[in-house]
Amino acid sequence: MAQKHKVAVIIPIYKNSLDEDEISSLKQAFKILHQHPIIFIAPECLDFSFYRQFCRNEAYSIYKFGDQYFSDISGYNQLMLSPGFYKRFLDYEFILIHQLDAYVFRDDLLYWCRENYDFIGAPNEAHENATGQVQFLKGYAKILKIFNQKIKNVGNGGLSLRKTRTCYWFLKIGRKLVKKWGPNNEDGFFRYWGNIFSPLIRLPSDEIALKFSVEIEPAKSLRKLGDKLPFGCHAYKKYDWATWQPFIK
Repeated sequence: MAQKHKVAVIIPIYKNSLDEDEISSLKQAFKILHQHPIIFIAPECLDFSFYRQFCRNEAYSIYKFGDQYFSDISGYNQLMLSPGFYKRFLDYEFILIHQLDAYVFRDDLLYWCRENYDFIGAPNEAHENATGQVQFLKGYAKILKIFNQKIKNVGNGGLSLRKTRTCYWFLKIGRKLVKKWGPNNEDGFFRYWGNIFSPLIRLPSDEIALKFSVEIEPAKSLRKLGDKLPFGCHAYKKYDWATWQPFIK
């Protein structure tokens, strides 16, 4: 039986070269997370010359998938909601999805694996969900309130740790749920159904997820964290770059 590894870092790429911010993100990923397997996922058609030169002194692997999964956001969502994607990584207990608009500050990865969540990413505002999702979860929140529970607005998929086997089986069994989900964002699927199927699907509270990653309202989020940096952040140029700038090289 093949040995099962704890975690792999998965970096989606789809362009023949990277801009300055993406290069900064990738350099930091190799610097901080080099003790873990780093795997690029890419379309079949990608010219890898730039990456081969850029990563010439680094250890990495490349897994290729169909071009259709990288042509637009809809295709990427389809890939992330495909059981076949997670099947490729079943040798790893967890995978960290690290898009190149994310930035990691320290290697807490094994700590977060030990926390044993099925999906964890930066908390998102509920209003970003599709209309049907918001209405249902708002109604569901009233039920949870009776049991002194809260909706878990977790989390953004751009920097997210996922339990590979859980995602594989959940998507395999729930193919009809994926089909009904349509073009909505893939991370919203895990948040929506993760709340519905809790505790079978284990999501962290918003407060815990914030320690893993921050996306929206970074200044406010860092104050909540006692001015301590999270494991990482996502979309740091999109939300209040001035707050992140002192910490990102």
